[in-house]
Amino acid sequence: MNSITPSPLLARRAAIQAVVVGGGALILGVPFAAAQQVKKDFGPGGPNESFKYWLKIGADNSVTVSVHLAEMGQGVTTALPQLVAEELGAAWSDMRFEFPPNGTVYYNRGYGGLIEGTGGSTSIRGQYTMFREIGATAREMFMSAAALQMRVPVVELTAENTRIIHAKSGRALTLGELATAAAKQPVPTSITLKDKAEWTLLGQPVPRLDTAAKVYGSAGYGTDVAVPGMLVATIQAAPVYSARLKSVDAAPALKVQGVTHVVKLDNAIVVLADGYWNALKGLKTLSPEWEDNPRAQYGSAQMNADFDAGLNRKDLPTLQSSGNVDAAFSSAPQKLTFEYSAPYLAHACMEPMNATAHVQNNRVDIWMPGQGHTTVIDGVAKALGINRDTIHVHRTFLGGGFGRRGEDDVAVQAALVSKQVGRPVKLMWSREEDIRHDFYRPAAKMRIAAALDAQGMPTALDIVNACPSISKRRFPEAVKDGKDNANLAGFADSPYQIANTRMRYALIDNGIPVGYWRAVNHTQNVFFREAMLNELAARAGKDGLAFRRALLSDNPRYMALLAAIEKLSDYNSPLLAGKSGTKRGRGFALSNSHGTIVAQVVEITVGAGNAIAIDRVCCVADVGVIVNRGIVEAQMESSILDGLASAMFGGMTPKDGGMAEGNFNDVRFMKLAETPEMRIEVNDWPETPPGGVGEPGVPPGPPALVDALANATGVRLRALPIIKQGFNV
Repeated sequence: MNSITPSPLLARRAAIQAVVVGGGALILGVPFAAAQQVKKDFGPGGPNESFKYWLKIGADNSVTVSVHLAEMGQGVTTALPQLVAEELGAAWSDMRFEFPPNGTVYYNRGYGGLIEGTGGSTSIRGQYTMFREIGATAREMFMSAAALQMRVPVVELTAENTRIIHAKSGRALTLGELATAAAKQPVPTSITLKDKAEWTLLGQPVPRLDTAAKVYGSAGYGTDVAVPGMLVATIQAAPVYSARLKSVDAAPALKVQGVTHVVKLDNAIVVLADGYWNALKGLKTLSPEWEDNPRAQYGSAQMNADFDAGLNRKDLPTLQSSGNVDAAFSSAPQKLTFEYSAPYLAHACMEPMNATAHVQNNRVDIWMPGQGHTTVIDGVAKALGINRDTIHVHRTFLGGGFGRRGEDDVAVQAALVSKQVGRPVKLMWSREEDIRHDFYRPAAKMRIAAALDAQGMPTALDIVNACPSISKRRFPEAVKDGKDNANLAGFADSPYQIANTRMRYALIDNGIPVGYWRAVNHTQNVFFREAMLNELAARAGKDGLAFRRALLSDNPRYMALLAAIEKLSDYNSPLLAGKSGTKRGRGFALSNSHGTIVAQVVEITVGAGNAIAIDRVCCVADVGVIVNRGIVEAQMESSILDGLASAMFGGMTPKDGGMAEGNFNDVRFMKLAETPEMRIEVNDWPETPPGGVGEPGVPPGPPALVDALANATGVRLRALPIIKQGFNV
């Protein structure tokens, strides 16, 4: 085992307490009330907000972990308990999880402990050490208690299968039997964590703890929330972004059976009823009048003009500069310029956007499938003009998040409506409302000038990136002098040996709302970067993988990844011929984001009418430390499908000041028959902390797909989506 310095949370030993509650359960956490009050709080009604706990060990030997992050399919309700179980020595069959109330103690360590939210593939990266420490802290307390009861030295004890075992005498006590005694032990001032060689659970694909609840229907999502006296509402916002509501005649809706209220917001109309269907029927009877807005004519032509103007500006700020770009270009024997574009993308979460709010005199309760509780609390507090400490956010499962559920808009709307009607309100958006009033993945255009040596290898890159800024809205203090460094993603962290690089940035501010989308700016910039490198490889007469080897020759971690993907994909074997009249192609791309590197090889067949079939995707992910192999594999599979779908079909079309698309018939995803065979290999790297897994698998797919298409047809696309470039499925 390794002695460690505790993380900042657990280093504050005075703030960690263990108490015994009804039934003999041990609770380990951070108290905000006297122990007597804690005992009362943990009665039949369960824990409340006066005690923020991390770990509960019951007399029945159950081990329950507080999972303070959003479960949106990425498996955090399994992976965090797995960290605790390993150090505690618990049997996996005894592990449970619960969602705790909100509170500052539950801030995400992946965000520096500054906010209570989930995103950026930070769940394991941010909590990895802390949750192991929680398990190790409890283990030491149970070992001490067992040593006293058995009258043996602690060093003779081991923790296995939710028991403390004394091998010499053959005796064992369960953690449930020891809970009362363990709670009386002092919280250790130093702890040790297991060496990797001692792990029995970490790294293994242990079964997910949320599967049964999801299969049998007991998992509670935001749409499942039911509060006594609750009304159900639905909404229509202004079709033009930033337009305001002028007037509406509520009478037609109030005549619909079940409709109780029509509420006007600044930019929307809300209908409330005894159920969603009646609310929607009432909403459809209304003809709201919206104030005139100069954006009403904004469409694709103006958008393209805005991006082109950004690329051509002469006074752009520089985000990154290394080496001497101008000198490298002046002496280069070859120079090439490429221009790429990627569209706006909707999140289109399967669970419609929703939030339930109950605004009372001295308390506001919000139930929602949210990724950002701090954001919601701040937004609701500002909208209602109240103290943020009176707002309580209750966690539910999420039917998809992808960054969209880190916004506060739906919760704010629900709270405003609840305040007006004086009752709890569950606000549910329609699918069309969701698609047309998203915070979209930003569109982007990039111009890359490359200076090449005599062998066609890049010696310098001069880049202009035209892209809206998410930070300008979410974190305006991060944008200064027109610079948003988030747009360096994929270039500032590029692993390639290109000594002379400069990126200038054109901040596009066209009024279209933008937000975080799975893998964020890496989704555009890695496409641009990898597509450019594949073009350079083709011009140099090399395949994409060999070209990367030349650029990564001094990086053993990347070289190992390249060797692994080469083997997994049979990269050096010729593709099997397709049916008569078809063409086959293979493409490669590499990505590095959120602490994880991923390589993908895509194989396609192009048939009659330029119809594309994606046959197979091979993926190797180096995630550093592997916590749950099965979860990593599943996340790579879903990431591959999201990346390929965005490349094939994705793209929102600005029209008349809003968006043209409005449902899944417009915003396409991969159908089952279109889903390729997938080979996934997950690798670790020695002495490397865990990387993220929810997002890093998305970026490589689109450039690999475009490369495969070029190798099959000779047509090398520089704009997405593919179906708008003369190809189909």
